[in-house]
Order: sequence, then C-alpha cells, then structure tokens
Amino acid sequence: MTDPIFHRDAYVREFGATVKSVGESAVVLDRTAFFPGGGGQPCDVGTLTADGREYTVSKVSRDGNEIWH
Repeated sequence: MTDPIFHRDAYVREFGATVKSVGESAVVLDRTAFFPGGGGQPCDVGTLTADGREYTVSKVSRDGNEIWH
C-alpha cells in the first residue's frame, strides 16, 4: 500500500520514498505526495530524482491501494 502523504499535507514539495514495484513505464513508491487525480481533479505532475537522474512524472494513477507514477 502506498502511503498517501498528500492526505496529510497537500503542500509537500519534497519527500523521500522507496520504489516498491516497477512497470513498463511507471513505478509504485512506498509513499507519495503526488495526488493521483479523481472526482474531476487532475493528477499532480513533477519529477522524481534517483541516483542523480531526474525522471518526469506526467501521469499519476491509483490501482487499488497502490499509486503508479
């Protein structure tokens, strides 16, 4: 289950997390500040940084208890 940091603080701009799952073009983190959208509200976008590399997050979606970036 992804811990939804955005439920506690919608203004978080940086957070640490661990990659739990890797898909073809997305990852599941153990925690996230990215809102997955819903109810007419668009998802958050931004970047993830790992090992000195920056990855663009252009879509965030929920699949059960997991949030894919």
